[in-house]
Amino acid sequence: MKKINELYQRTSRPIKVMQFGEGNFLRAFVDYGIDVANEELGFNSNVAVIVPLPGKPDRFANQDNIYTVCLRGQKDGKPYEENRVVTCIEKVLGAYEDYDAFMELAYLDTLEFVVSNTTEAGIVFEDGDKLEDCPPKTFPAKLTKFLYERYKHFQGADDKGLTMLPVELIEKNGENLKKCVFQYVELWQLPDGFKSWLEQACIFAGTLVDRIVTGYPRQEAADMCRALGYEDELLDKAEPFGLWVIGDLRVADKLKVASSKWDVEFTDQLETFKERKVRILNGAHTSMVLGAYLAGMDYVGQCMADPAIRTQLEQSVFGEIVPTVHMPQEKAESFAHAVFERFENPFVNHALLSISLNSISKWRARVLPSFKDSLAQKGKLPKWLTYSFAALLAFYRTKQEGEHCLIGTRGDQPYEIHDDAEKLAFLREHAGLSNGAYAQAVMSRSDFWGEDLTQIAGFAEAVTVHLDRMAEVGVKAHIEELGRRV
Repeated sequence: MKKINELYQRTSRPIKVMQFGEGNFLRAFVDYGIDVANEELGFNSNVAVIVPLPGKPDRFANQDNIYTVCLRGQKDGKPYEENRVVTCIEKVLGAYEDYDAFMELAYLDTLEFVVSNTTEAGIVFEDGDKLEDCPPKTFPAKLTKFLYERYKHFQGADDKGLTMLPVELIEKNGENLKKCVFQYVELWQLPDGFKSWLEQACIFAGTLVDRIVTGYPRQEAADMCRALGYEDELLDKAEPFGLWVIGDLRVADKLKVASSKWDVEFTDQLETFKERKVRILNGAHTSMVLGAYLAGMDYVGQCMADPAIRTQLEQSVFGEIVPTVHMPQEKAESFAHAVFERFENPFVNHALLSISLNSISKWRARVLPSFKDSLAQKGKLPKWLTYSFAALLAFYRTKQEGEHCLIGTRGDQPYEIHDDAEKLAFLREHAGLSNGAYAQAVMSRSDFWGEDLTQIAGFAEAVTVHLDRMAEVGVKAHIEELGRRV
């Protein structure tokens, strides 16, 4: 079988984007999107990828930086498959192995954007980094030195500033990256003119990304390559849904890449989009999975195909969560419909037990805000979000210890419960109490929930009723009952 680069060639274009990170996510998200924008919109940009850690992989050079993104999922209610050969990566350089070539990118007149995904631990400041290091250790230090080189080369020209677009999954990623850069400016005692150039000519935009990327499909790779008709060591598998929210309106006129296959939104209200994602996507997961597992489900896809669990999800998301999101309802509802399609993805088996990890902090962050806002809006406890808390207590309720976990049982089937050791110890100690006393004990732990939940009128009593009924008829039957109740 031929290699992919024997059948496809890279298209030469100006390098407008420098990308820190060569991993699966950036290749199936940013590079895929730029490739589509080149074709559909004439964006006319290639990407220079910087491998930020020592050990540049050979597989890029082996196939001329060309690879395939394989999208698998649902779109408009139907199974969707797309195989796109991405040809926009101009070069892949090691920050250590190709240091001089990396720094020479600072002299490119065409360069406009810096994208990064150096993991959550990547945006940090370490005072051991030195300006004379080639390169410095941390990503922000590498970036600072690179920007300083560009500033000197172009003599501080305002039109040669760059736009930083970090996609690391940390709070205020753009703001934190800028903070680290300025810490290095101070540490290295760089000139005031450079500081002014960073402030006036450069942009550090916060961003929010949303796409599930499963990466190299190891078990399916041979079959997929046979179907494609070529070998590809860089196959990258992802879902069709893709959303990039960029929290700086100034970037909209610079980065014209939103296409029919890549949703890119520019906003000055990034936190609202984050709220939408956390409450609807993450909140739907967290409020559904624990009860669904106890009801006999193992995967998200099974939940979507089960009438009772599907009813729970529809009523809770559209009736109790969507109305609490602080944006126009049509935008929240549209996102919720997309979430349902993603949950139905026939190509992904998303295990409920995987989602169940650390559910106490997840419920607090993802569900409690919607619960409280719904209660405030309607003046009554939201049926399904109240039930979801009871399901959490039922899922965690056991006296049996495992190795760094608790062991619960579903019928005669054991399962592992993973959370902070202190929380698990407390729940184990109180598992033998009556339903009402157990609920009161757990709900009163302000350190778990950020407040004493027993102070919410009627909440502890309602949770106890749910626990009683689940014990009496079973979790699945209780969910079915609730679905029929107005």
